[in-house]
Amino acid sequence: MKINAVVRVYLRLLSAFIALGMLVVSGIGVYYIWEKLIFPEKELEKKIVEIRSRKKEKVDYGEQTYREAVALLSTGALRGGVERLHELMKFYPDSQYYTEAKRVVGEINVDRLLSKSVTPGKHEYIVKGGDSLLRIAQNKQSTVGYVIHVNGRMGGGLQKGEQLVVSPLNFSVLISLSSRTLTLRTEEGNFFKEYDLVRYKIPPNSPSQFDTKVKSLVVGSGDSLLPVGSARYVSAKKELRCERRAVPIRSILPDSDESKYITGFFLNSDDLEELVLLVRPGMDVHVRK
Repeated sequence: MKINAVVRVYLRLLSAFIALGMLVVSGIGVYYIWEKLIFPEKELEKKIVEIRSRKKEKVDYGEQTYREAVALLSTGALRGGVERLHELMKFYPDSQYYTEAKRVVGEINVDRLLSKSVTPGKHEYIVKGGDSLLRIAQNKQSTVGYVIHVNGRMGGGLQKGEQLVVSPLNFSVLISLSSRTLTLRTEEGNFFKEYDLVRYKIPPNSPSQFDTKVKSLVVGSGDSLLPVGSARYVSAKKELRCERRAVPIRSILPDSDESKYITGFFLNSDDLEELVLLVRPGMDVHVRK
């Protein structure tokens, strides 16, 4: 009987040790599963949530193209630089450098056109007997203001045999009401120069989108003829009238409330002075929302 009691005690102790061993093994298994499987997965999920919650940085794919263009322009490689800027404008319109690229291209285009150097599209004209600036400008699809400006003239008097640099001006005008811009486009429809609209006012009951043409340039009050190139001409108020009435392109009037009540498209005075050199009667004007 005493032996049986001892055996039972040993069996109970053995069972307790076995249970304890199983508990330890289970604990180790749980720890292993937590450390090796569950915890890493939880951490991974937390990192995924954190990454997704981060503000995504937008990649500017036009930046490299812009920097390449600037590098080319800084070394005097004008053509290559302009080509890179055109590439940026064509393929990366969402780039932060898009607006600057348009500004630089526009300035270069105008500088080329208004310089006296003969570049593609420009040529020299020999003044003939009976010629006038108006006749030359009309025959060469240009403007009197352009011929005077490019050739550095102070007046309209011409001498037979005189050499003038002339260029055809074949642009169209695109006015965007939403972006408040006026853009000159080439005959092929390519970008040439963009100007900011200071403001605009469409006549009542007029459509917000329409097509028209430039009719004439009016200088001053339009009551008297001001000689092109004279001091009065340069300082006089100018406006480009269109075939559609009440939508001229004019300069904003400084320190005046008059512009609030006049219809048309308003530029700052410097931009309008440049525009009237480049825009001639008959050019298409497209107004879009």
